[in-house]
Amino acid sequence: MTFDKLNELIAGGEGERLEYKETTGQRVEACRTLCAFLNGDGGTVIFGVSRKGKLTGQLVSDETKKDLARAFCDFEPGIEIPTEYVDVDESHQAIVCRVAGGTQKPYAYDGRPYRRVQSTTVKMPQEQYVALAASRGGFQSKWELQFDPQVTLDDVDLNEVTRTAKIAVAEGRLSQDVDANDPKDLLRRFGLLKGDQPLNGALALFGKGLMFYPQCILKMAWFKGKDKTIFLDNRMVEGNIIQLQSEAMAFCFKHLNLSGVVRGLYREEELEVPADALREAIINALAHRLYTSSGSVSLAIYEDRVEISNPGNFNPEVAAQGAFPGMASTPRNPTIAKVLYLRKSIEMWGRGIGLIVNACEKARIAAPKIYEDHGFIYTVFTRPTAQEWQNKVGEVNPPSVCTDKVDGTLKSTLKSTLKSTLNSTDRKIVELLAADGRISMVAISTRIGLSREGVRKAIKRLKDSRIIQRIGPAKGGHWEVGS
Repeated sequence: MTFDKLNELIAGGEGERLEYKETTGQRVEACRTLCAFLNGDGGTVIFGVSRKGKLTGQLVSDETKKDLARAFCDFEPGIEIPTEYVDVDESHQAIVCRVAGGTQKPYAYDGRPYRRVQSTTVKMPQEQYVALAASRGGFQSKWELQFDPQVTLDDVDLNEVTRTAKIAVAEGRLSQDVDANDPKDLLRRFGLLKGDQPLNGALALFGKGLMFYPQCILKMAWFKGKDKTIFLDNRMVEGNIIQLQSEAMAFCFKHLNLSGVVRGLYREEELEVPADALREAIINALAHRLYTSSGSVSLAIYEDRVEISNPGNFNPEVAAQGAFPGMASTPRNPTIAKVLYLRKSIEMWGRGIGLIVNACEKARIAAPKIYEDHGFIYTVFTRPTAQEWQNKVGEVNPPSVCTDKVDGTLKSTLKSTLKSTLNSTDRKIVELLAADGRISMVAISTRIGLSREGVRKAIKRLKDSRIIQRIGPAKGGHWEVGS
């Protein structure tokens, strides 16, 4: 665009398809207007024009251009915003962003859809959004099916791909005819490979070295008190969904109250907020986040609550009806969700809220509050007070665990188990052997996601501790729990 053409455009004044901004410091407001233009018939935003319509330009540096580029990443569906730089004088330029009406309406910016009403940008009504989403083909994101041509299979953890398939086969969620040792074929079956090009969804699920993907960052903090004034632990980690979920759960076990509860033959560690509920909320935040947003999934632990947040807005079905247990809804990232379902990281779509509520009811704590605010979805669990937790710990740890109703063998096993303080891996193996003493080492490895060598060492450790014993020959015999 020439200087004269720009002056001619500005002379017409702001209106339904034109808006001025003094500097790129107003880029968020400008992007909301561009979103409204995309949802309408198009329009232009010009940076470097005063409120009175005077063309002043602004200083434009590399950092200015980077700030704009980062801001443009928060459109959903993702779209390129055409940008021109027009010289105003020797040191100042005007920045012209012009878009046509979008072909994938409705568009949202930072999780919110906008529309233009005369010369004003306003939030789009829910009914209009739902209607446009239905005409486009729904709520689903396209980010997971896009790709970066610089990414190759070397950027994908292929061992994790094959492990996912083995878990899916063992759980009956993937056909046994599938070659679980062919990661390229598996990625194609999962819908995560185009030719030999891994798609974004493959990076989100199985990527390694993800420093250039801000969507693959998890922020975690443990605060003193009920606000963000003072933090006691603050971490930011990068990784794929599987890694980030593991990091988040480790952070919860580190900073939430934990009690040892004896159930049957072994000791279980119980968090003040149920681990199953936290795990489900965290995987939901990672799986269903708005990936076109550069915002991060966050885990914040306060004195009185645990907050899990992710970029995005509610599915229109949820926004219209409210979230409730058992509600079936369309996942934003269906390909990612499908792979996590195969891996048994999530259950059938729509069951997540119900699983969280059930876990909280079982632990006798309030169900979390789930709400949307400023482009983020929050799941907030209330922590028990110190007195409430002390009362509960007293209830679940009665002094007489070993009663006369327990026979001698069971007492011996229980004492041995408590002495060894089984870790989570050992507990899982004991559970599997108790259910099926003839289960193979390969099946155990697949079910719990541990190498065969790791399983062999764990079984030896359990045997040496007299938690389990082998009955009969190595081939044809079986395992029993107890001395």
